Amino acid sequence: MGRAVGRSALPEHAVTGIVRQDLSSTDPIFVDPSGARRRRVRLVAYAIGVVLLLALAAVWASQLLGPATPPPSPPVVSAS
Repeated sequence: MGRAVGRSALPEHAVTGIVRQDLSSTDPIFVDPSGARRRRVRLVAYAIGVVLLLALAAVWASQLLGPATPPPSPPVVSAS
């Protein structure tokens, strides 16, 4: 591969001719000053983590307990 020569325009300054971008506004798109959304997302993430850890512990315990053995077969009665 060859070396790159020159510099390309940053994406926000690139001229595409397809979509005109108006970047004059710097207002945030979403603001949650109460922090309720962050707490809710964190609670859901912890709940998912606990469920995944329990599933992992169940798989791990099943591996440590050894293979399941079938019940013993009944004795065979001979017809003599």
